[in-house]
Amino acid sequence: MAETSFYPSITPVKSSDVPSKQTLIDVMIPLLVESESWPAGRAYKEEHHGSTFEVSTFSRQKQAGDGAMWHGRASDHSKESTGGWDSFWQGIGVNHTAHEQEYFIELDQVKKLKVLNTDQEIWTTHYALRAPAGDRIFTVLVTTHVVTHPENGLRTGYVMTVPVDVSSEVELVQQEFRGTRGSYAAIEHVKELPDGGVNWRMITTSTP
Repeated sequence: MAETSFYPSITPVKSSDVPSKQTLIDVMIPLLVESESWPAGRAYKEEHHGSTFEVSTFSRQKQAGDGAMWHGRASDHSKESTGGWDSFWQGIGVNHTAHEQEYFIELDQVKKLKVLNTDQEIWTTHYALRAPAGDRIFTVLVTTHVVTHPENGLRTGYVMTVPVDVSSEVELVQQEFRGTRGSYAAIEHVKELPDGGVNWRMITTSTP
């Protein structure tokens, strides 16, 4: 694909022509930053692994280039409740797709289809949803990126996910799960805070 034409949406990219890591950084990180000014939604408390934290939500209406609305959430997590950036990033940024099974009970199967390089992999996932929705499968390119800010040594890790069409690679198609095909794009960051905690921010756009 022409690198300048890439925009994250629910339209899959061809597995033979995926955007480079640098293209994803250039396009998707600014979109995550832009989300800081999106209209706020509801705030609520959530509990995970025995710790309670407040979640804020926000969204952006569908615009040119979008296949659907964007929705987002953000939350701060203390070092005491998470173990700090290293521990949080281990759960979000390392083996990202497999670890998602800890957060989504409907996600019952995950499989790594292809490793493109040290920071980019193609995965297929299967969600067992209640009727009448039926099972859903998603095949995605997952890209990770970590920045250490020179002025303070604090780190920010990014996970960028875009839908992928592997139909041109028979060996990958044969390994995909079976179900109704869904599609989503997402970007999230794990930002190290000066007090040792982390800020987790995520935006996503998806098919119904």
